[in-house]
Amino acid sequence: EDILARGRGHAFYARHESKKSLLALWCAKELALSGVLTLYFDYEMTEDDVRDRLDAMGCGPETDLSLLRYFVLPELDPLDTAAGAKALLGIVDDRRSRFPAVPECAVIIDTISRAVQGEENSNDTIRDFYRHTGIGLKQRGVTWARLDHAGKDEDRGQRGGSAKGDDVDIVWRVKLEEAGVDLHRIKGRMSWVPPLVSLALREEPVLEFKRVESNWPQGTFETVLDLDKLSVPMDAPASAAQQALKGAGKGRRKALILAALKYRRMMANGGG
Repeated sequence: EDILARGRGHAFYARHESKKSLLALWCAKELALSGVLTLYFDYEMTEDDVRDRLDAMGCGPETDLSLLRYFVLPELDPLDTAAGAKALLGIVDDRRSRFPAVPECAVIIDTISRAVQGEENSNDTIRDFYRHTGIGLKQRGVTWARLDHAGKDEDRGQRGGSAKGDDVDIVWRVKLEEAGVDLHRIKGRMSWVPPLVSLALREEPVLEFKRVESNWPQGTFETVLDLDKLSVPMDAPASAAQQALKGAGKGRRKALILAALKYRRMMANGGG
């Protein structure tokens, strides 16, 4: 909800080790369990990796994942070619024919740079992907998403050519935070797409993502402990807290100090 738009194209990008693939698998599992035929094309992980993650998510022999079809290291022609598009779309059509009573279908491609043959920095690569594969998925009413890496400056977008935002309807920047991930809307053609979706990551008793109002920036809890050790008053302004931390050789950026002060006040008032 609020992340994927039915029948539209999406891009998720992040730095390495930002949980974007874990989030994508969790979304795929949730989609399948909710009655959406979901095809996941994974160009990076092994079968053991996928099984371990599904086990952590509480999926066992009794879990009905018949609507989730997972392709590990698929041997397809590049998806920026006619042959690759024909192969992938053929799989989509075949799987849909096996579940004629299931109206909804989703496709996830992880990661796009490994699924194409063109140069990553060339705009023609992503344009060819859309011309051959993306538009075929859209014509079929499929909800599709491609995962990608962030550039050197993640605020400036996905790694590679500038056209990477042109072929999709929604672009999310996935940012790892202290207690989960934040999805920042970089592009949204529909007015209802929120600017930020925060998801807390829980690992016990099972791994899951839960929608929350906000996540805490990385370093928040360490800063809270430092403020407590320095006996900084609960109602201290950010400038005083910053000065106390700096004097103890534990300087922090202002945004992190503000988050830590907010967290301390919330906990003092019985929040969780």
